[in-house]
Amino acid sequence: MSKSLSGTLDTFALADLLQWIEINRLSGRLTVSRGEDRRMIDVKNGAIVFVSSVRPEERLGTFLVARGILPEPVVYELLADSFLTGRSLTRLVFETGLLSRDALAGAVEELALKVLFDLFHWQGARFVYDPTVLTEDLLRIQLSLRGQLLALEGARAVDDTARRRTAESVEAEEPASNAEELSPRNVARSFFAVVEGLDMESPPPSVWQERFELFGRFSEKVAASLRSPFRPFPLFEDTAERCRAALESGAETEETFRLAATDPFLTVDLLFLGNALRTPATGLLSTVDGALAAIGTGALRRFLELLVSPGAPVVSGRDRLERALRSAAVSTAVAASHVAPSLGEDPGRAWVLALLEPVGGYELLKLLLTEDFDPGPFRAATLGWYRAASGRALARKLNLPDAFADVLGSDGQVSSRSSVAEQLVFFAKQMVAGEQVGREWTSDDPELADRYAALAVDDALADRIGRDASALRELLGL
Repeated sequence: MSKSLSGTLDTFALADLLQWIEINRLSGRLTVSRGEDRRMIDVKNGAIVFVSSVRPEERLGTFLVARGILPEPVVYELLADSFLTGRSLTRLVFETGLLSRDALAGAVEELALKVLFDLFHWQGARFVYDPTVLTEDLLRIQLSLRGQLLALEGARAVDDTARRRTAESVEAEEPASNAEELSPRNVARSFFAVVEGLDMESPPPSVWQERFELFGRFSEKVAASLRSPFRPFPLFEDTAERCRAALESGAETEETFRLAATDPFLTVDLLFLGNALRTPATGLLSTVDGALAAIGTGALRRFLELLVSPGAPVVSGRDRLERALRSAAVSTAVAASHVAPSLGEDPGRAWVLALLEPVGGYELLKLLLTEDFDPGPFRAATLGWYRAASGRALARKLNLPDAFADVLGSDGQVSSRSSVAEQLVFFAKQMVAGEQVGREWTSDDPELADRYAALAVDDALADRIGRDASALRELLGL
């Protein structure tokens, strides 16, 4: 029988944990989490064969470019393939022969050692060993973090941490991750917090039990979704058709820029690829033109070829949810681009911020529809409870700038103390209120109300927004 294990590194030291895996010749994945940071250690027959991280600066692609091992355009093209085929970057580099086995193994091992040694300093981290994850020793690295080296590094890390705590007194606790917040105990607390906030009748116990089980099943799906990596969205049918035509004519870069303006899914996909090799230190991308410039023509062409290949999924313009999402996204983007100058924001960046806002709750809403929630306040409150966490998780997976995390992860209650990005989207949504879908953005702040009133009485501004939004919706058949 496969052995599974979970706990914290405060009670089971990392060195002991890895030695336990080695002695028992286990295979699978050890995931170590602290707040939103997460590292994955793949083992095969007790040996460490690969180490990965959710931190952008600790990903293999970023490492290969930063070390000058492979050119950035080449890595972008490999990532375009990896994101849409599911093949690992390591395998793609190896199979294309861009690096010898020894050169690739050396780079992977150097990164793995860096990430592993840093793990010894993690206090309060949680770990889960999952023997069901299939792992492979593609490079036959057999990382040798064993015996005396492992013990010495662990002891040194503990000593360093103890000295640091003595010098700094009590250090702040790491914030809990979304996955930790969805523990069974916290799910139960969340359920009662949701129902206590509703003015509902007092149903019989059987109804409460049914609702609690329903909320629990949905919460499990939310937790799995938050942990899962992002996969590029399918494009709308009309976008896919025009992308195919652009590829045939060789005008994919110019046409992609235009198409992304009205397809939030294409915009998300491009920003995901564009930011795959970016870090906060190098500057995260927030516009489509910036993403296209970073990706380059070769990677863009490969990405589009896979996105619109025969048999690739597409989003039908007849699907009610996606149709409503697109209409709201486009209308809000138009309004945001017109409102942006009054807040000192770039209109192009404002367009993208507003275009992506409805996408923050898209996957959450799809999960909700897989359960038998009756329409009503309980369903709406359940969706609202997880909406901010889901949006922030998406922004993190896409490696987007903080402004996008503020918008995608907003709770919809905006004030003059909220970020400029949230205020911008709030004003834009009010200007096209009739086109909104999903949660309502509101404010009780008199200062914000006065600022919106000044925008709303500008008839010329309202006319431009209404005319441009209407023209785009008509063009898209919305």
